[in-house]
Amino acid sequence: MNRDASRPAAPAHPRPSAPESARPSAPAADRPPLPESARQSAPEPEQPPVPRPTVEELRLTSFKSYRRATLPLAPLTVLHGPAGVGKSNALDALAVLSRLALGEEIAGSLNGLPDRTGPLATPVRGGLDGCLPHGREAIGLGCTVRSPHGTIRLDLVIRADEPVRIVRETLTLDGRTLVETGEQDVRRRRVNVCWHNDTRQGDIRAPLPSSTMITAQLPLRVAGSSRGERKVLAAVEDLLTALREVFPLHPVPALMRGWARADPQARLRSNAANISAVVDRLSNECPRRYGKLLRVAQAAAPYALLGIDLDHRDTAAGRRVLAVFDEGVRGRTRADQASDGMLRHLAFAAVLLTGAGVLDLDVAAEVPWAHRQLTVLAEDLGSGLSTEQAASLLRLARDMSGRNQLRVLAALQEPAAAREALGGGGGRGALLVECRRDPGSGVTVLRPEPARVPAQRAVGADAVDLGE
Repeated sequence: MNRDASRPAAPAHPRPSAPESARPSAPAADRPPLPESARQSAPEPEQPPVPRPTVEELRLTSFKSYRRATLPLAPLTVLHGPAGVGKSNALDALAVLSRLALGEEIAGSLNGLPDRTGPLATPVRGGLDGCLPHGREAIGLGCTVRSPHGTIRLDLVIRADEPVRIVRETLTLDGRTLVETGEQDVRRRRVNVCWHNDTRQGDIRAPLPSSTMITAQLPLRVAGSSRGERKVLAAVEDLLTALREVFPLHPVPALMRGWARADPQARLRSNAANISAVVDRLSNECPRRYGKLLRVAQAAAPYALLGIDLDHRDTAAGRRVLAVFDEGVRGRTRADQASDGMLRHLAFAAVLLTGAGVLDLDVAAEVPWAHRQLTVLAEDLGSGLSTEQAASLLRLARDMSGRNQLRVLAALQEPAAAREALGGGGGRGALLVECRRDPGSGVTVLRPEPARVPAQRAVGADAVDLGE
């Protein structure tokens, strides 16, 4: 921390790719072939697969109803407890970190940017002010990410009084501090930032805008000219990749019943209002996934469901579509007539079976797919569903997360569905966490449940055949 950087300030933008030296090496299939003599004398050993950057812990230091709480995250994590205990607040915390990782100003990221599309178009629940604990003026959040380069920890504190700003932010890799903030210049909305350099000249210090998450600014600020700076860039890239593809899903059946504009590139919104357009896209673009979606819906339906079709309507504004549940001789139930539970089940299943490319989020397209990880925040998953129907969704979530295709953080009120689907505390790859309010302080308390041996079933008795 003994020299200043004289680089000009630039606005925060979505980050470019990290320098070549900070990226994981290319897969063997993409490398140029070795000469024949080299192949004979030095056979290349098999390399283990590179783990995807993954959020494995969420720290709620001071956020809504939480104080100094830590939430471990498994591939499938299920929060349960009665309404009002703070389950949704934990989902909001991860959504807030994801929004900040996009590199926009804090106030706009949390209050919404109506002129934008994607996750920032609408505010996080309650907006910026709603994220503050009662009687407080600051938000404290953090997370731990496991990556190919090691264990990365991010912690930040945001002041919500004007001007909204970062007052403290640190980034560490395997316990070593790579980035930390220092003195504030509130009038100029700047904060001194020091990052690791690993040269004789020492670490680098520069003033950066305090209105944006510091880590999200670093890909455009750090030159990567030293080994230390390349280490910083690699850790930053991994952290932002892990946080960027987070999709909050809270289906609203009243909105799902409307006709949707047909779009071959339809992306599901967080409220699932355009579910019919997404089903239409899947039916045309990916019959395999469409078939899986039908089989999952058939397994949950309390009647003989023959298919999921679409009604079409031509209007002056273009073609419109509406999903239809085909019950054969019993008739056809359109989405505008369907129950809340069946519509919500359809939306959750569609997200679990598709992937980031069909969701309304800022896809990290510049990062290879093998290094990306979608995280789904499933809000009120059991609403309108029976215990068995909710359990079928959780089994699907467990199966998909077990294939390393996504991670799920779900909230529901009654734990019966989770215990039936996952067995006690969840077992391998799943975690059940009880949420309750401390009667004295009103603070939300998290209690992970110990794993138990699940009840034994006949093979295939509760499984959904996905046709694989």
